[in-house]
This record gives sequence, C-alpha cells and structure tokens, in this order.
Amino acid sequence: MSELRYYRDFSIIVMSRILEKEFGEEALNLLVEWKNKKIEEEWKRRGQEVKDKGPRNFLSLFSKEAHDFEVVRADEETLEVVVKKCVHAEIFKKFNATDIGKKLICDGDYYVVKGFDHGIELKREKLLMLGDDCCHFIFKLKK
Repeated sequence: MSELRYYRDFSIIVMSRILEKEFGEEALNLLVEWKNKKIEEEWKRRGQEVKDKGPRNFLSLFSKEAHDFEVVRADEETLEVVVKKCVHAEIFKKFNATDIGKKLICDGDYYVVKGFDHGIELKREKLLMLGDDCCHFIFKLKK
C-alpha cells in the first residue's frame, strides 16, 4: 500500500468526522454530493471521448496497487469483476469509518456509470466496505 493512498484516506476520515461533528451529517452529505457530481462530469467527458462504448471501459476503476481483483467476464455486453482485497476498505475499517468509506469511495461507482451513460448499468450486491467477503461488480449493457 502506498503511503500517499494511506494518508489520503486517513485525511478523508478525519475531515469527514470533523464536518459531521461541527456542522452535522448534512455537511458531509453536501461534500458527497459535490464529489459525486465531479465524478459524473469526468466520466461523461470520458464517455464522449471513447469509441468503444462497452462495459470494458470500467476496467480502469481497478488498479493492482489498490485492489486484488479477478476479471470474471469481459466481453461486449458485460464486465464482471470480483475484488477480494481493497486498500480503501482496509483503511476505513481500521479507523471504524466504513460509513464514510462507502459514501466517499464506494458509492462513486454508480456516478461513474451514470456519467458514462451508454446504456450500461452497475449491479453490486457485495461490498468489502460493508463486511462482505468481496466486492462483486457487474457492469452490463441494458437490454
């Protein structure tokens, strides 16, 4: 795990807890809303730039530095990825802040798909951040 990633996530935890304590959960929710808007805008831009509009574009969300993952399926219609280890989940769990990790890290995945907007949906029923044994992502073309 890189020191930069560790300190970044730790700083997010501290900042979020301060926001909640000083200004209430509404302040944290405003930050989450702003961050998700930025994610959506970035992926909208990416979606306009790529020729291949399929689910495989989302492979860039997974890095060997942050995730131990396996690509189960990657074809024209579906990208299925199982993440067995996630540095973010480990850090947020260590500091008893998985509620923040889910809001500020994991939930952004849905805004990636929303921004990309090429008839793809994300199904994710398991999440390490919530204590599951893996994160199970299925990006699929809508029929």
